[in-house]
Amino acid sequence: MATCLCSNTLVLVLFIISVHWVYCQDVQWPLHTVCNSDTLTVSYRSCDILQDVGFTFLPCPNKLTDPANLRLALLLRQPIDELYLSAVLLLGGIEVFRRNEALCPPHFPRFTFCGSRRGELITIDSKLNSITELPLNGDFTFRVTVVNQDNFQIACVNATLSIM
Repeated sequence: MATCLCSNTLVLVLFIISVHWVYCQDVQWPLHTVCNSDTLTVSYRSCDILQDVGFTFLPCPNKLTDPANLRLALLLRQPIDELYLSAVLLLGGIEVFRRNEALCPPHFPRFTFCGSRRGELITIDSKLNSITELPLNGDFTFRVTVVNQDNFQIACVNATLSIM
């Protein structure tokens, strides 16, 4: 009888979770626009259904050669003794660049956030001096995924850079 009660309770809990999932208004994070000028628009959306990512791009430059400050922030759900990045750049749906890199290789912490524990808030600040002086035009899509040593997804972001 106890096994049946536990089994029924588990089924009920799973049913409630699935009903809540089906009737949610949004199953994705909102689209964040971090820069919107006459010549440049930068927007992103977290592709991790459990966690959003904070990102700023200030000041919003009028040209790609103008300096800007970047800041990324996220709350860790898992430790990052090792951290691996996978980045893809698409132009018009065609892959033009791919990079896979170990940000925190085993026993070689390259960045201050390497070795951070679950529950810590990670903030990464960087200054972007110049992207390019090439006359670029179009919508560039970036997909960035970062996983830890256990292949647990730490962050996932889809970003769009529109250059007019």
